[in-house]
Order: sequence, then structure tokens, then C-alpha cells
Amino acid sequence: MAITVRKFSNACYWITVVIITLFIALYLVFFRIVQDKVSNYPSPTARVGFYSHASVGSLFFLSGLIQFNSTLRRKYKTLHKISGYIYFALSILSMLSLIPILVGGSETGMSAWLVVILTGPLWLWANYLSYKAIINGDVTLHRRMNIRAFGFANSIIWMRPVVSILAAPWTVTSIDQVQPRIAEALKGGMWFTFLVGIMAVELFLYFEDNARAPLVTAAGIPFLTGQEKSMINFFDRNPFTPAKVSRVEMLNKSVLRVVFQLNGKAIITGLGEHISLRAKVNGKTTTRNYTPITTRSNMEAGLVELVIRLVPNGAMSSILQSSVTNDETKEPAVFEVSHCLEAFDYQANQHSLLLMAASGTGITPMINIARYILKNPADKTRIHLIFSIRNAEDAFLENVLQDLVQTSPSRFSNEIKYFLDGEVVTAESIRAFSSNKEACRILLSGPERFMVPLEARLVALDNTVPVFSFGISDR
Repeated sequence: MAITVRKFSNACYWITVVIITLFIALYLVFFRIVQDKVSNYPSPTARVGFYSHASVGSLFFLSGLIQFNSTLRRKYKTLHKISGYIYFALSILSMLSLIPILVGGSETGMSAWLVVILTGPLWLWANYLSYKAIINGDVTLHRRMNIRAFGFANSIIWMRPVVSILAAPWTVTSIDQVQPRIAEALKGGMWFTFLVGIMAVELFLYFEDNARAPLVTAAGIPFLTGQEKSMINFFDRNPFTPAKVSRVEMLNKSVLRVVFQLNGKAIITGLGEHISLRAKVNGKTTTRNYTPITTRSNMEAGLVELVIRLVPNGAMSSILQSSVTNDETKEPAVFEVSHCLEAFDYQANQHSLLLMAASGTGITPMINIARYILKNPADKTRIHLIFSIRNAEDAFLENVLQDLVQTSPSRFSNEIKYFLDGEVVTAESIRAFSSNKEACRILLSGPERFMVPLEARLVALDNTVPVFSFGISDR
């Protein structure tokens, strides 16, 4: 069985969940507090520091697990956002809680001082870059810096078995029970696990990048080029590329098609990937993520094509609406676009059938994925798309769907349902297109009110069929 990026990431996540749970319950609570009674922190100041650091650190790790849970992030965006603020605040408090430990004296000695002074600011810096990246709409850099910072913090847990191994030759339970100079040298080795933790995280990110790099289009062109790789560099402070509106049109009363011309490097998106659009008006910055429907040739020409539903009083909607009306009374927006690498995990021929259900502008990632799959002649996967819209006026990309049918009639089919006419998309109507013996996968995209009940019902019908939901938000 092939090890995909998603499978590897999930395995790492659940291993981390088990390790953190055991660390907090067994080592921290049972051994250090209940059994050992914090004996290595003799002074009251150090004890206060220990309990503060243990409490804050435990909450930090737990909030981190919420941050990295893909299901919670996709289904409960508000929870993910709130836990992110808590996670960032706890990272600062966990460093501050070390001060009374160091001032009051602890079993870690001079090596602890050196490690905190040298690595503490680096860790806070990684957390700050992660926070700053998501504020600026750079999901890729946010995720990578979060992985680095959380992996670095997990090195504290891995130190514990190292302590036991280092103390074993002296048949003692604590390093402090050996000769002081030897103890300090052993502690230096113990803190060396921080470097091992950093290297492990970088190897994971390297594996992730290389797992994406071999993916190519039908023409044999990799969607993650050297140029894109440079965009996710550790020190890349500004991944956004200046863009100007090349063409804009209203597809109906509330849906807009806009084409941006990039000033500089092209952005080549892959399977299910999205971009971040940033607009600056009157000193205020607004950032939203969208899935482009740009063809490969237009990508290479530096174009980015988006289909966006305008919502009343929406920040980005108001800015784009001004572009349509050419409102000269308002300051023109300065647009920038950034590439995000949060792609849909897909393997050619892994499933014989992809069942897609989309509502409204949720159609955009489905078109992106369908184009990618159908252009690969070696991929025999069939696709059936159900497009739910209010009425015929909302069938704004019907011509694109017809093109897909004409180019791949044996592999792509679609149906449009008008829910104002009572044509409701149900889990049963999605599954009706596949046989029980057929290996299929289901993709959902659209507003949460469309996806959440559908996904729950699909899982209830058959939990062996994988269901993937693309979260979108018009606000």
C-alpha cells in the first residue's frame, strides 16, 4: 500500500496524541506530582514555577492537538480559530512560566539556562511567524511554521526516555545523583534531543514536498515547480505576488467571475489547491481563500481566474463589487495573490469512481479536480458530478461542465438540481449512481449547511466509503 502524504500525516498526528496523553497522565501527573512530589524543586519559587509551567504546558499541547486535527479544522472552523488564539497565548505563557523555575533553581542546572536563552526566542519566533502568516492569509507558511514550533515543543517529551538511558550506567533514578560535572555533561546530551526534534520535523516537511513534486499534468509538467518550492522557503517573508484585475464580469446577480494578471511569477495550482487573494484599500487589508478555475495554459501565462459569490456587506465582496462598477469615488484596491499548497490527496486509479456533490460556488474545486484527472490518459477514474443550485440563472459554469462531457464522455457525467423546484441533493441520490461493489470516493463542496448533513448521512449509510469535504466561506 502506497504511503501518501495524508496517511503519513495522520499517522504522525495520532502517534503524537498517544504520546502527549501518556506524558501528561503518567509522567507529569502520576510520577512527578503524585509519586515524586516535585522533589527536585526544593524552593517555593521553583515549585510555583513547576506547577505553572506544567499546567500551561499541558494546555498548550492539548490546544495544539485541536489545531492539527484536520476533521475539527474542516468542520468546526470557529473552534479551530479560537483554539489558535489560545495556542499562541499559551506558547508565550509557557516561556514566562520558566522564569520562576530558573530563578528558584532546578535539576537542570546551567544547561537549562543555555537552552532556554538560545532556543526559547527561536521557538517564540516560529510561533509568531505562524500567527502572522495566517493573519496575512498565507495558509502554507502558517501550517509549516506551526509544524516546526509544535514539533520543537514535543522534543521536551522525547527528552524523558533520553534521561533514563543516560542515567542507566550509573544505576540511578536521576542524573543529579551522579558527580556534578558528569551530570552537567549528561544534561547537555539530554537537551541535544531538541536538535533531533528539529531535524525530524524538517525531514517530514522534506518528505511532504517531495511527495507532491512528482505529481504532473497530462503534459508531464509538474504542478509544484522549483519556483513554487522557493515560495515556501523558511525565510520567505512575503509570498504574495502583485496582481491587477484583467477582466471582470457578473455571471448572475450575485456571482462574479474575475481574472487577475500577475505581475511577475506565475502561480501553478495543483489538484484541489486554492489561492489567497489579498486586497488593500485605505490602509486596511482583507484576505480570502478561493479555488481557481484557471486552465493550465492560462496559469502559465500568469492569469488567475476566480468565481466568487458576492455577499451583502462582505469585506471582499464590497471591494470586488467596486471593481465591477468602476466606482471612482472609492480608492482603487491593490490586489495580491499567494499560492497555497493545501491540496486534495489523490492517487490515480485508486478508486474507479469519484462522486461529487457541489452547491453554488462550491463547484470551483470540483472543476479544478475534474480537469486534472481527465487530462491524465493513464487515469481511468470516472467522475459523476451533482450540481445543486437555486434555479437556471445560477448555472453559471454549465458551459465548462459541457466541455468536460464533450472531451471525456465516457469518464465524466453531471446532473444539475434546482432546489427551488424541490430537487434536493440527498445522500441516497449521491450513492444511487454507484454499485455496492464499486470502489468509490465522495467529494462534497459548498456551504456548511449543504455539506454537514450530507456528510453525516453518507457516513451513516456506509462508513467504509471515504467522504471528503471542501470547506468554503463567502465571508
